[in-house]
Amino acid sequence: MRLLEMMNEVVFNANKPWDKIKNTQVKDLAYNSSKCRDGYMFIAIKGESLDGHKYAQDAYEKGCRVFILQDDVKLNEDAIKLFVKDSRIALSKISSNYFGNPSKELKIIGVTGTKGKTTITNYLSTVLNHAGLNTGVIGTNGTFYNGKEERTANTTPESYELHRIFRDMLDSGVKCVSMEVSSGGLMMDRVKDINFDVAIFSNLSLDHVGPKEHPTFENYLDCKAKLFTLAKHGIVNIDDKYANQIIEKATCDIDTFGIENKGDIVAKNIEYSRELDSLGVSFDVATQNEEFNTYICSPGTFSIYNALAVISVCRYLQIDQNTMLDALKSAKVKGRVEVLPVLDYATVIIDYAHNGVSLENILQTLKEYDHNRLICLFGSVGGRTKLRRKELGDVASRECDLCILTSDNPDFEDPMDVIKDIADSFKNSECDYIVEPDRKVAVEKALEIAQDGDMIVFAGKGHEEYQLIKGENLPFSETEVAINAAKRIMENKGKKQLS
Repeated sequence: MRLLEMMNEVVFNANKPWDKIKNTQVKDLAYNSSKCRDGYMFIAIKGESLDGHKYAQDAYEKGCRVFILQDDVKLNEDAIKLFVKDSRIALSKISSNYFGNPSKELKIIGVTGTKGKTTITNYLSTVLNHAGLNTGVIGTNGTFYNGKEERTANTTPESYELHRIFRDMLDSGVKCVSMEVSSGGLMMDRVKDINFDVAIFSNLSLDHVGPKEHPTFENYLDCKAKLFTLAKHGIVNIDDKYANQIIEKATCDIDTFGIENKGDIVAKNIEYSRELDSLGVSFDVATQNEEFNTYICSPGTFSIYNALAVISVCRYLQIDQNTMLDALKSAKVKGRVEVLPVLDYATVIIDYAHNGVSLENILQTLKEYDHNRLICLFGSVGGRTKLRRKELGDVASRECDLCILTSDNPDFEDPMDVIKDIADSFKNSECDYIVEPDRKVAVEKALEIAQDGDMIVFAGKGHEEYQLIKGENLPFSETEVAINAAKRIMENKGKKQLS
């Protein structure tokens, strides 16, 4: 592609006369020098811990001759240097240009909020695909479309990856994209040049504030609100305490949904149900013009909010109502309130809940169902704020009958140090707890001590199939461990009953 086309709408200064270099051909672009090849453009990004400018020479030696820079660097005379105010913002626009601005041809739905993003995006994909609208997903669990799957490093990938994925989706027949938009992705301008048709706000609570994340809660809120300046239409959970602030900052028209407050669509007449392989809820949806009943195979108030967001989108896109309701009945997300039917006398649930708000949501929801003991196995990520550990401990010690404290992506921190921080919350609690730093052993122990009617929650890992230990992602499937352990337990119980 010609440099002229790639730099369309990018403000820059060049080290050479523009009329002499504008027709230079660029084969591809990279912001990591290790991925550079002959004829590539290298974009030097200033990150939290690394400065891409330090790798410009490495990119040159690999064949790059065009460089996007914020600061000058010493390179050979044949290097074309284009200076911009913010190279990360430039990366976004250049990436969109390079891939032919694919987001303009796709119908893109962005979901932001502290909790619910993964569930909402996956529910949307299920429903829209069921309705015949070929829909791809981008988010925490990876990228999925037309049977293809790609793991991503971040919930919201870097702008180059996003536009590359959009182009691949578009070329393979995808018409709609349901994507998670993280506050980090918004803060780092990864989605700046995406044409969002719909933006969804699920909720907001204190999270992702601290070192390497957002400096303040106000900054966190502002980043979430930014999505509603990039979209044509907004959908907001009106029950959230920060809803009005999101609406005030929005530049698009807004529809609202809720349970407690008056919105464009409201859920009422809520009823819970329990099966061997699922915990569900049915409710009536009321709009200005009609009422209809729906059912989802996921429990709790938070699940109703997620479903309302999906219903709001479907109404905006004019999806057939019966088609939508039929698809919602079977919509599930791996690792999100996922019931494992492994014990016939106790309910086993895997969930991604890894902060105080999400853990409180699921534990309080499960208490709505008949049960004997509520048991929770969890830990907290190493090397992160201790506030999250306290929040998790406070919630679990208050809501549970028994807890098993274990590891959860300890990285370079000793799991016992994390567990000790969590255990402080149990000092004046009536909730008993067991300490087992080996997560595999902890899962096995939780199933071994299960009694009739117990509800057991494995919290924190969800869809993840690894443990981050000393900088390495080591294979670990909580689902697989639980299935194998339960099989042994059931076999042993069978032998005992026969004797």
